[in-house]
Amino acid sequence: MDHSDGDHPATPTDRDWHDEEPGRWPDRADVVVIGAGLAGLTAAAAATRAGARAVVLDAHSGGGRAAVRRVALSGTSGAAVFNDGPRALYLGGPGHEVLRRLGIRPRGHKPPTRGSRVSLEGRIDDLPVGLTSLGRSGVVPGRAKPTLVAALAALMAGRRVPARPDEPASVWIRDRSRGRDDVAALVAALFRVATYTADLDQLSAAAAVPHVARSLRRGVLYLDGGFQQLLDSLRSVASGADAPVAVHRHAAVARLEQTADRGWEVQCRDGRTVRAGAVVVAAGGPAAAAGLLDMPELLDRSGPPATAACLELAVAGPVPTRFVLGVDEPLYLSEHSPPADLAPDGVRVVHVARYGAADAVADRARLESLAAAAGIDPGDVVARRFLRRMVVQTAIPSVDHGGQAGRPPVAVPDRPGVFLAGDWVGPVGMLADASLASGEAAGSLGAEAVVGGAATVRSVVA
Repeated sequence: MDHSDGDHPATPTDRDWHDEEPGRWPDRADVVVIGAGLAGLTAAAAATRAGARAVVLDAHSGGGRAAVRRVALSGTSGAAVFNDGPRALYLGGPGHEVLRRLGIRPRGHKPPTRGSRVSLEGRIDDLPVGLTSLGRSGVVPGRAKPTLVAALAALMAGRRVPARPDEPASVWIRDRSRGRDDVAALVAALFRVATYTADLDQLSAAAAVPHVARSLRRGVLYLDGGFQQLLDSLRSVASGADAPVAVHRHAAVARLEQTADRGWEVQCRDGRTVRAGAVVVAAGGPAAAAGLLDMPELLDRSGPPATAACLELAVAGPVPTRFVLGVDEPLYLSEHSPPADLAPDGVRVVHVARYGAADAVADRARLESLAAAAGIDPGDVVARRFLRRMVVQTAIPSVDHGGQAGRPPVAVPDRPGVFLAGDWVGPVGMLADASLASGEAAGSLGAEAVVGGAATVRSVVA
């Protein structure tokens, strides 16, 4: 669970898709999706696109970790949009392709790379993003720069030089840094910021290398309105289908039972039930799924979570340094608005994060120190929120579990008609990419199980 301490009250978004569908509780559906977050709504959109009648149940208000918060700005009547931490859509990644297939064109902007900086040994220096800045930067000495160029070239060729699932990302980095600790530290910082993962000893290189390489080649989008935009778009796609989806909030699921006709009865804690031919479990991560399905082996196939401490700021003043990457510490600062539309004119939304949450007091102090080093005047801060332990990824693709290929599959063994979705499921993608890819596969397979003829994404199910 995410934990936050806010100096100004954060309120849920006022988008209206959270509202329960009018009419009576549905007794039956083709596909029941448990969870109205990114993976769950993707599953619902894919299922309805395939002609299935879907119902979505969420224990809370919906949105999961992709939901945004609108935070009032001191001294004004306006509000800023805070994601739950620094979130970006990776261009050209599996998630981006899922959205394209669903007809969704995300609105946002790529952050500029010019003026990017690094934090190293208490000083701020230029981040090398090209040959010119590489020559100017003091992050690595001159004699190490050819090694850095070679390491970055190997990283950019990640698809053609595949890494092993059982090879830690840290080992992959060390081997290509040729014994240069300064080069390894900079490359490791790029891995952390792209994967949001502090523990590179556990992170599978086979999962990380292509993800990091893609982020360097294609870049990312900061989304207008935050990740709520994707939730709204997925909800719209599902509702525009021939069999529009119904979303019911505050409907916590207690158990699943197989029926005599080999369908499933979904039982809520308040006694309500709904029957379906297929069920997609897309909420709560591996522990929740393991409990709901009585399958402790799901935990055995899941890596550790990735967490972060995050300080979210709305600043009514200049932000002299829009991007800072920690080299000798797992730190990150980025101005998300602008370029994205998250706040009124003149107000900037800045995320400051420490990958791998440690001690809340120390983490917050270090994040505030980094914000000050970037030139942010505390007197210009008109809203803030501190997330002391934000869950970034429910379970990383770890070397101990065989990387992405070792994660639980979308189709649940020995549970016909039951499918999993989330950032911990299936052999494709990390972070939101994994949620979107597994959600599409789960929804397509759920529809196929009930109505037949659905297009499936076989590579995600393997």
